[in-house]
Amino acid sequence: MKSILPLTLALLLSNGVAVSATPPSRPPVPNAVRMQVENAQFHVLDNVMLTVTRLDAWMIPRPGQMIVLDNKNSFSLQILSGETRLKATDLSALLNEYLFPHAQAPIKNMTVNFDGGVVNVKGQLHKGIDMPFEGKAAISIADDSDLRLRFTELKVAGILKKGFLDALGIKLSSVAQPGKQSRFHMEGDDIILPIAALFPPPRVAGKLTAVRIEGDSMVQVFGPHASLTPPPEAAKNYIYFHGGRMKFGKLTMDDVDLELVDKDPSNDLDFSLDHYSQQLEAGYSKTTPRQGLVAYVVDYSALESKKQ
Repeated sequence: MKSILPLTLALLLSNGVAVSATPPSRPPVPNAVRMQVENAQFHVLDNVMLTVTRLDAWMIPRPGQMIVLDNKNSFSLQILSGETRLKATDLSALLNEYLFPHAQAPIKNMTVNFDGGVVNVKGQLHKGIDMPFEGKAAISIADDSDLRLRFTELKVAGILKKGFLDALGIKLSSVAQPGKQSRFHMEGDDIILPIAALFPPPRVAGKLTAVRIEGDSMVQVFGPHASLTPPPEAAKNYIYFHGGRMKFGKLTMDDVDLELVDKDPSNDLDFSLDHYSQQLEAGYSKTTPRQGLVAYVVDYSALESKKQ
């Protein structure tokens, strides 16, 4: 039964975002798998953590394909409801290491911090030469699935302020538009960040219902709050997959019934897809009465601390 465990982890890094007004209990397509999470942290990148307070989602296989956990492009994540948190330092790393390079944006070395609901931004704009810029912005929902970062204050090269630039008709969109606008784009002095392109694969789709700044984190809320299906093992921190069909390694699981439980419930389940085998080896698993599987995993940070 231990060979079943790898399927659980490849699934986890799919920090996706999508929502429907009334979370359906029936799968939207054949072989879709339901994924439910409470109190977990996912390594989106090795050094970028996304905290998932709660999540209810469907894993959707690509047309004519099966969900393959070893191939994150074989499925998308459609979130029905949930709440995620992203710290300012993690957002900065995500922008610099993933979004900006993939979007071919003339922006680099961007740092973000949150201060009383205000988003403070510093970075470099490359237009022949590197020009420093900084500003203050408010964050809101642009539409059902996009974040809007609207600059209320802006300074370029240390002297050119937003009012002066506005008088000249110069907007961010005219000097900082990325090469691939499907990743993100500018509207005037606003940065529009689609949730679907903000994170690495698997792709996501969905509806944002609220976004706010709390302390050092950006909180994103998706869909209506709905009760989750109780997992086989009652736990504070867990990830639960059920229904549908998935392939992992050389094995295929029908009518999926797999729960990952945090072996140390004193903090959030810390999960790394790149190092899931180490987490599994450090834990243990058991078969449930209905022939499902519960795996008790060790936090990735705990494994790393033992190496030091």
